[in-house]
Amino acid sequence: MCGRGALPATRYGGVARVVVGPRDRGMVEMHMGAIRRAATLAAIAAAVVATQLVITSSTAIGSPPPGSASVASCIQGQLQVAMEQGGGLAGPVPETYGYTFLVVNIGRVACQMQGYPHEVIFSRSTGRELRVTVTHQATALYAQPQPQRVILRPESVASFAVSYRYGIVRLGAEPGSCQASLIDVRLPARLSSLFSYEFPVRFDGCAARDLVQITPVEGRSQPLPSRAATRRSQANT
Repeated sequence: MCGRGALPATRYGGVARVVVGPRDRGMVEMHMGAIRRAATLAAIAAAVVATQLVITSSTAIGSPPPGSASVASCIQGQLQVAMEQGGGLAGPVPETYGYTFLVVNIGRVACQMQGYPHEVIFSRSTGRELRVTVTHQATALYAQPQPQRVILRPESVASFAVSYRYGIVRLGAEPGSCQASLIDVRLPARLSSLFSYEFPVRFDGCAARDLVQITPVEGRSQPLPSRAATRRSQANT
């Protein structure tokens, strides 16, 4: 379980803190060298600009690398995650909030992954988990494309998003018991059970009706926006 009895680890600017359970110390040791070499958020941003990420779909950028059919699945230890600012506590309702996550390949070889994050957990600073229902539906911020195989070359970037819609807080809810200050994520990658990536957040489970939307990992530096978000962006330019 993410964050419970976890060991503190170095925080790389806006990049995740790596949370490892005590029983996993020995198993994860061989991967920690790669994790310690993780880029800072600025390095990830630079990788976004120069990304050479390839996704096997009609929107693929460039051509798949030679032998892409045999590219190995990503190991979570060769990936680093950064979270862009977003989210928030309940304001005018209804309102949709969300967080964008960037995934960078800090390894030396290309790898592939497909699907949704294996685990997304909201918790309070005490470590107590907030129970939420995860679904895969489009929101006012993000579209919901079908999961596709994503090939990440070294220093390339992928992304996924977590969003939720605030409504009227249900009667009888205690505000303090509804608010999460941490989010832990595990990627659709090998050995993801060994550790999670942890970030500070501001999330009100009661206002969100304990419902969270998650997009799949996408072959782009930003998750596909919803039509409504695209229209708003065009109207502001």
